[in-house]
Amino acid sequence: MLRVMEERCKDCSVITPITCMEQCETWKVKKELHETTQMLSRRNHWFILLNALKNRRRLTMLDILRKRPLSTEDLQRKLHDSKYFHSQKTIQQYLKPLVNAGLVRKIDERFGLTLYGQKVFEAVKWHNFEGQLPVNSGGNEERILRNLLEGAKTRDELFHSVLTNSLSRILKRLLKLNLIHSDSPSDRIFYFRTKRPTHMDHISPTQKKICASIPQAGISTRALSKLIGINLRRTYKYLRNLRGKKLVFRREVPHEFQLTEKGRKIAKFLEEIAEIE
Repeated sequence: MLRVMEERCKDCSVITPITCMEQCETWKVKKELHETTQMLSRRNHWFILLNALKNRRRLTMLDILRKRPLSTEDLQRKLHDSKYFHSQKTIQQYLKPLVNAGLVRKIDERFGLTLYGQKVFEAVKWHNFEGQLPVNSGGNEERILRNLLEGAKTRDELFHSVLTNSLSRILKRLLKLNLIHSDSPSDRIFYFRTKRPTHMDHISPTQKKICASIPQAGISTRALSKLIGINLRRTYKYLRNLRGKKLVFRREVPHEFQLTEKGRKIAKFLEEIAEIE
């Protein structure tokens, strides 16, 4: 877009630079794109952006302003229709983080969405984001959600993705918000086959079936029960007998966390807005 605009500007002849700045829409868009590029290059921009979006009132303001720029007074009237009753001074305070994040800009006495703000709000609407994240969290919850998009991770693996030692509190908040979940303690006990040949022991056909069904990577009792079609209580009983015969052994696997369906939607939203340029 910038390259196309530069080509247009080469063939343009204005009387004074002031005329260009005040009347040329191309110049205004170029200026906005340059400012957005500088803002996106800031190290902490992503967290400023997220903290601006984690508020339903601000999301409502973006929805209102995407249609056309409004003065604070007009915005106040529109917010009344959405059941938000604030003074104009309070509204200006709510707008500040949106301006700092490059989503909104002030044009004379009116506020309107920037091109960047329009792109971000499209992602907000597409993913039905409603600010379901802890406010002023430093971005650690967001880092974990994006990290878990790759697949389930242990606590040790997640520890390297955050910039704080408060991993337990962060995971607790995400669990409470139903954005992640972890296996129950029983599902972390995996059973493995020993190297001892099964034909050397007198075992029943069902026990042979269980031994044959245990993969090399191991399996939890619940998963094994579903695989062989035997209820959980009987599966435990057979595994106890097989452990006594030294044909299987059990081992506790590391605690893993993974995204819920709700968490996956938010993680995909975070990925999308991080890639907007």
